[in-house]
Amino acid sequence: MGKKSAQAVPAIEEPKPVSATDKKGKATPKRPNQSKARPPVNPPLTNKEKREAVKKSGPLTKEQKRQAKDDVRAERARIAEGQWKGDPLFDKYHLPRDRGAERLLVRDIVDGRWSVGQYYMFAAFAILIFSTSGNVQLQGYLFIALLALTAVIVLESVLLCRRVKRLVFQRFPKTEQRKGSLYWYAIQRSIMPRSMRNPRARMSYKATEDDLGKVVK
Repeated sequence: MGKKSAQAVPAIEEPKPVSATDKKGKATPKRPNQSKARPPVNPPLTNKEKREAVKKSGPLTKEQKRQAKDDVRAERARIAEGQWKGDPLFDKYHLPRDRGAERLLVRDIVDGRWSVGQYYMFAAFAILIFSTSGNVQLQGYLFIALLALTAVIVLESVLLCRRVKRLVFQRFPKTEQRKGSLYWYAIQRSIMPRSMRNPRARMSYKATEDDLGKVVK
C-alpha cells in the first residue's frame, strides 16, 4: 500500500475549449466592413441652394436678364410646337385632362369638323343683349331661337359622341379611358370657339380620318 501511494498520480487534463475550427473544420469568415453609400460627386442643388448661389453670384446684368427671358421664351415656343405636332415627348407638358393619345384623337375629331356649337357662346351673348330691349315680341323670337340652337347643339353632340366612340375604341381597343369622360371632353371642346380652344386646334376642316391623332411632320 505504501508503494502504491508513493507512485505519482497522473494529473487530470482539463478539457480544451471547443473552437470554431474544431466544429466546421475551417475558420469562420469575418463579416466585411459595411461602408456607407457614398454621396454623388456633384449632387443636384436644391431650390434653397440655388437661391443662395444666385445671391452669392451677385445681381444679373441687363444682358443676362434679357438672355434668360429669351431662353424661357424659346423653350415655351419649342414646347408649344411639340404639343401642336402631337409629339408624345411633349405630352407631359399638357394639363392632366389633355394627356394621352386618346385625348389627342378626340381633339382632332372635334377640330376636324365644322359645327354650330363653336358659335354657341357668341349667339348666347347676342341673345342676352337683345333680350334686354323690352320688346316682348322680340324676346319671344329670341327664346325660340335659343331653343332651336340648343336642339341643334344636342343633335351635334350625339353625332360627335358616336364618332368618338367609333374611332377611339377602334384604334385603342384596350384603352382605360372611360367613355363618359371622353364624350364630355369632346362636347366641352366643341362648344368652345375654335380660336379659344386649348390646346390649340391643329386639324383643318378638310382633314381625313387617317390624319386624326397622328404626329404632324
